[in-house]
Amino acid sequence: MRPVGERPFKPLVVGAPRTGFSLCIGILHSFAGALPNKRDLKQSILDTFTEVFDQYITTAIVETFADHGITDKLILNGNFRILLGGPKWIRADREDRCAVRKYIGVKGMGDLTLITSHPLQVMDKDNIIHSHEKPNSWIEHPYYDDYIKIATVRNPIGTLNSSCFSINALTSEYIQKTLTPEEDNDELRQELAAYKFTDLDFFNGLVVFLKRYCDSFMEIADSFDIMRWEDLIQRPTQTIRMLGRFANIDVDEEIAQRIWAAIDHTNMTGHHKHNLRKGAGIVGGWKSWLTNHHLDIIKEAGFTEFMKRFGYDKIEYLDENKYTEYQNRMNEAIEKNTKIKSNVDDDLFGFAFNKSNLDSTSFSFRRHEWRAETQIERSCFTDEKIEMAVWDAAERACSQVNNVYDMILRSRFYESRSANRSIRALEGAFSGTFDYNHNNRFEMGVKHAEKLTRSYFQPVKFATGAS
Repeated sequence: MRPVGERPFKPLVVGAPRTGFSLCIGILHSFAGALPNKRDLKQSILDTFTEVFDQYITTAIVETFADHGITDKLILNGNFRILLGGPKWIRADREDRCAVRKYIGVKGMGDLTLITSHPLQVMDKDNIIHSHEKPNSWIEHPYYDDYIKIATVRNPIGTLNSSCFSINALTSEYIQKTLTPEEDNDELRQELAAYKFTDLDFFNGLVVFLKRYCDSFMEIADSFDIMRWEDLIQRPTQTIRMLGRFANIDVDEEIAQRIWAAIDHTNMTGHHKHNLRKGAGIVGGWKSWLTNHHLDIIKEAGFTEFMKRFGYDKIEYLDENKYTEYQNRMNEAIEKNTKIKSNVDDDLFGFAFNKSNLDSTSFSFRRHEWRAETQIERSCFTDEKIEMAVWDAAERACSQVNNVYDMILRSRFYESRSANRSIRALEGAFSGTFDYNHNNRFEMGVKHAEKLTRSYFQPVKFATGAS
């Protein structure tokens, strides 16, 4: 790979869930070493303390559950245990803050979605900023003016079909903890999807969410370079080379082939082991699963302009005489107004209920407004006392780490003296204010910040030789 120019590597990726979003991010990560990174000294020090507090909020949450006798029954995927783990977006009420959604469940007690928030700059610890939410907000925010903006799109019909088969990270964690490898198969995924296909109110919730996203994206689509999921699947090397051009990197054919070989139909989401559906990821694969009832709902929602804009054929009805066995089963249930409840335990069914790519306003979740730094977005947790205790703990922990971040961002790191003074002030303000483990981690972070500062302002030595 060869960089084209000296522009720092600052990509921002947006896309609805199930549109090749993780694949695009994975490809861009493979480019990261070919261009200068985006980190100045202040960002590097901020990154250091993001690592220091990576588990701080999770520790507070887990300990609160333990105080109420909940340990082994807690379902909290590793992806959500890290500070930046979870879907991210810019808070609508505070444009200096990003929001991060965490999914938390307890066997036998339901689940909740907790949102934490942090200064926007904390997200820059990731090489690639990425979001499923509010695509227009990234264009409107001046902080992201010089970022390379890339969007993933997919035929809405394929996106919705994939959403029905999607298993979220909360459910993935539950499956990993409770089911045998033999039970964890595509038949289980099909059974969980059957409810989503046969409860047309649920399916319509998926459609409404996606349509709202597509409408928002259409308003600012010209501000993004576009990667279509179908192009990546059918013409991977050409699409990877195109992404390289978006990022100002010349990627040759051989390297593009190697990148695709490493990520083709592999899980790209860490502890979430079920993001990939084995045997799927086929262009037009939805024709074996959706029925004309679903196409009616999609048609009525009005995706025509979006589909035309991005080169997708207009919606055509399927030949019902050629339905698969699965389609016939879904069709029969829909026509009898019967919802197929999967033959799984209640916890698995409840955790599998989509909670991010669904318009859930017609469902009976509890919802809470924002506190200063956290929100319980929606909850079906059965014990509200524990729910509030967990929220209290998360709010305290989030506020503590944000106080550190905010002080770093207010400080000056432009020359050695002011940088060292800022680090000493940070140590004086927060040393000894955390639990034992994180007090030690904080002091290690201070020492690392001092080391970064010495390296950053180290005088340049010029080689000399005989004339």
